[in-house]
Amino acid sequence: MSIHRVALVSLHFAEYVTNLALALSEKANVLLMLYQDNADDELGPDWRNRIKKTGLEIIVLARPKSVGDIIKNMNLLLKTIKQFAPDVIHYQEDPRDELLLSLPFLTKFPSVLTIHDPKRHTGQDAKLSRFTFYLIIIRHFADIAITHGNIIAAELTDLYPRFKNKVWSIAHGPLGVGFDGTVALRPEGCRLLFFGRIHAYKGLGYFVESVIALHNKGYPVIGVVAGRGTDLEPHRQRMIDSGCFEIIDKYIPAEDIPGLFINSLITVLPYTDGTQSGVAAMALGFCRPVVASEVGSIPELVREGVNGLLVPPRDTGKLTQALEAIITDDTLWQKLANGALDLKNSELSWHTIADQTLLAYESARQLKSTMQ
Repeated sequence: MSIHRVALVSLHFAEYVTNLALALSEKANVLLMLYQDNADDELGPDWRNRIKKTGLEIIVLARPKSVGDIIKNMNLLLKTIKQFAPDVIHYQEDPRDELLLSLPFLTKFPSVLTIHDPKRHTGQDAKLSRFTFYLIIIRHFADIAITHGNIIAAELTDLYPRFKNKVWSIAHGPLGVGFDGTVALRPEGCRLLFFGRIHAYKGLGYFVESVIALHNKGYPVIGVVAGRGTDLEPHRQRMIDSGCFEIIDKYIPAEDIPGLFINSLITVLPYTDGTQSGVAAMALGFCRPVVASEVGSIPELVREGVNGLLVPPRDTGKLTQALEAIITDDTLWQKLANGALDLKNSELSWHTIADQTLLAYESARQLKSTMQ
């Protein structure tokens, strides 16, 4: 393998990219650049001491509050990358001013861009901002793209034909800070978890109706809604009136996340549309069965009958049936939990993902060499 030095630039997705960086550092020298506040939020306190590793250098940027801060970050980013002299730069797509300004000065390096969402989600995420236009520019500079699923890859090439034959579909790895459990144990109780940003496309209303339907059938379910967002308020009173929900209306700090997943029986993703899901990746990391809508590339992470069950989007009846099937069958729950554990340690492990990512880097390097 001719890739020896990798620069990872990720001003969002700190937990995700840190897992990737740790796995890559087994086979290459890695420079990882993060926003300080994003890393603190996603990785928890004292994160730098917990991930010290030979072959991994970490640079943190303060989130800018002024034009001067943006220029300062840009200069630090440029200076650090040029001194590191990477064989490839791998960006996570989160458009920021300092990233956009630095791109024209780094074109001599092969570049890879992970595109999490080729187009905006419905609802709040669809609103236009200057960052929407930044996406177009950043995608223009990338030599190779990575998506987390074949359906997302096809969607990307439909939107951007220049990426034809230049997209690598590589799985989203498991998340879950500090959880290294080797046994998938069934928790006490019947807590069903709806976690993360609560916007329209997440389908909270379908979750609410299914939990209430199960409650009315006599099951001791508690629907745990943990997170914040624009689609929480329209459903709040319905949840309060039903008496079978726990609403945790706040940003969930990293140290509180393991307990939410480990103490929940099922993670529920009733998305109305979507591409891939970090929540599904977190359920995988904590070895929790998932019931999810069959949208986007989620079925490539949530495997029917392996680590979860899939249902049509916007179908409360099918969602309720799938949840009931797992609640009433201990053997099925254990099968799906064990399936998550197996995937986490094999096909969807970060070491496997790092190997595939290195191949994408090599393709970017070869492509760049033909252009120079």
